[in-house]
Amino acid sequence: MLRDVHPQDVSVEPFKTFKRFTFTNTDSGSGIYALNAQSGSLFNFMTGSAASRSLGQFNEDSKSLDKPKSTWYSTGTFYDKPVYYTLNNIYYERFSNRPKMKHSSNKVEPFLSYGPSNPNINFRELHGDASLISVPQQFFGEGIKPNSVKVIDDAGSISLDIRDDGDGNLYDYAFSSSYAAYKSGSFQATPANSSSAVIGNVFYNTGTIVMTSTGSKYLGAFLGTGTDGFSLDYRSTHTIYQHEYIVTSRAGQHNSTMNVSATFERSGSTTIREGATPFHLFPPGDNPSGGKNSTGSFASFYNATQFYEPFVSHSEFSPYITTIGLYNDAGELLVVGRTSKPIKNDPELAMSFVVRFDV
Repeated sequence: MLRDVHPQDVSVEPFKTFKRFTFTNTDSGSGIYALNAQSGSLFNFMTGSAASRSLGQFNEDSKSLDKPKSTWYSTGTFYDKPVYYTLNNIYYERFSNRPKMKHSSNKVEPFLSYGPSNPNINFRELHGDASLISVPQQFFGEGIKPNSVKVIDDAGSISLDIRDDGDGNLYDYAFSSSYAAYKSGSFQATPANSSSAVIGNVFYNTGTIVMTSTGSKYLGAFLGTGTDGFSLDYRSTHTIYQHEYIVTSRAGQHNSTMNVSATFERSGSTTIREGATPFHLFPPGDNPSGGKNSTGSFASFYNATQFYEPFVSHSEFSPYITTIGLYNDAGELLVVGRTSKPIKNDPELAMSFVVRFDV
């Protein structure tokens, strides 16, 4: 009943799937949270007086016992200055011609910063203030899908519609036309106004969305609460591999059956050796005590019958194929494929079946 599958009959093709997510500023418990980043000296940095943003449930006991401020909230406390320098060190320092670190080379070296390194399509500049939304990996998979980010922010006097352009730049959708013109010139020409420029960045592979613009209506974006909060919409990326196996039954092959209905008085066609488990599934032994509540031992082995029902030996008999299994080299069943309806296996015809599944 078993045969090898030729390597040429095996195909494994990857394809990407995208799942849509929507979060708001109230979903910090799920790991979606916004932080403020602010430049300044880290000399003699003191957590007790430093500007910070705390997330999660407040713990009065931690505060009353004079424990560190970072233990007051279930999610934690994030300090503005360390957040700023983390952003700068990873994403902006080597990309911008305005370095913040004392010992910078003062050269634009995009390849030394994380993320896209082509300055013709990806523009980055970090000023003294920024804000960011952090998305945990469990909600973006292999990465946020480019050109799928949409943030509706109500922190200011107007509602902002902020989107990404597929190259890691954030722009104000209300100025999409002038932004497109600005980008088409590789960000070299002066934009029509500050709202036509790049106002932030998306780092797709880390789930980091950064607002870098210090314009009056963008400053403090993502940081509002309640009716002044934000709504984030995006798509995650996950690669699925489609496996396809062509299983061929040549003429004259696979014309026997293991279906119990074909054996004499349904006596079975499977041999079970001594010591196999679970033995409680075997037919009862031949020593019951008698009566409706009879007890006795189970058989410890079972021999397949040598006899089939008469219709099996008929010249016109052919089994129907309903199930195809794929096994590994150790004989372990890995995949079970079932046909939508029983298919008669004509002994004079070769038949091929395509078993397809996604992993």
